Amino acid sequence: MQISIRLKPIYKKDYDLLKPYYKSYKSEAHDYNLTNLIIWRNKYDLHAIELDGYLFICFYPNDPDNTAFSEPIGDYSDEKALKQSTLLLIEFCKSEEIKLKFRYIGLVYKNLLLSWEVLGDANDVENQFNTNEDSYDYCYLTEDLVNLSGKIYHRKKNNLNQFEKLYRDSNNHEPINQDNALDALLVAKGWCVDRECSENQDLCKEFEGIKDILTDWMFYSGRGVEGIIIYVDGLPKAFSIGEPLTEDMFLIHIEKASHDIQGIYAAINHRMAAHVLGRFAFINREQDLGLEGLRKAKQAYNPHHMFEKWTFDHSMK
Repeated sequence: MQISIRLKPIYKKDYDLLKPYYKSYKSEAHDYNLTNLIIWRNKYDLHAIELDGYLFICFYPNDPDNTAFSEPIGDYSDEKALKQSTLLLIEFCKSEEIKLKFRYIGLVYKNLLLSWEVLGDANDVENQFNTNEDSYDYCYLTEDLVNLSGKIYHRKKNNLNQFEKLYRDSNNHEPINQDNALDALLVAKGWCVDRECSENQDLCKEFEGIKDILTDWMFYSGRGVEGIIIYVDGLPKAFSIGEPLTEDMFLIHIEKASHDIQGIYAAINHRMAAHVLGRFAFINREQDLGLEGLRKAKQAYNPHHMFEKWTFDHSMK
């Protein structure tokens, strides 16, 4: 399939051109956060199309079997305009002979699609929507991650206390800035070596994104990205990077730590939560991808709620 000229590749230089579409977009899903799209643009061959004031992201436009679109990024309070942009996308897919698929849309947009019946009769279309817990975002109360109160946090509290006891006089943390950003990159490199990232394409792509952020910190920090680094005995051992997702939710993009420091993950989680406490009621720590170890780790922090996502495939019957 030849990519339509109307689908434009997403480049880092387009960040400020795309940002206005997010002014009224309030989704809790991390997937369509602009920084997230920029750092994963190569993995998913991301392109975009503007339709009647709304932005749609296209995944894998070179692969017809996996080509899919985001929900519209823009103002959901104007339902008439939102519907019109959707109709234009449907027309675009028909004209380009692209099978209409949506990737990870929120329940709000899913219900609108059904109520509009733009995809067909709602009863017939319902079974073409699918959901999978592997893609759900874990959303936590910030104060819970700071206080770690009650039996459900007993193990996490112990891990944090062990770190504080072992490294009480030898650890400190700093906000990431232009001068220390490469220290965080050292942590990421060490993490990748430990986990043989070169053998895993997804981890390689993740490292590319981490490197892009940390080697161009002025660019990203100037657009809302922030983070902290933990040092132990003067050496960088953990870092966390995130940014505002909505008015009351902070998104953690990346969190990495050295394996040789006991309790370091509990420490970086706790300190990043403390860093945003009072500014954001919730923290989104993204999905678990169906990985058992990651799922256990995220569930152990007792999420306040899960943000559900849906896929849609118009070719399903």
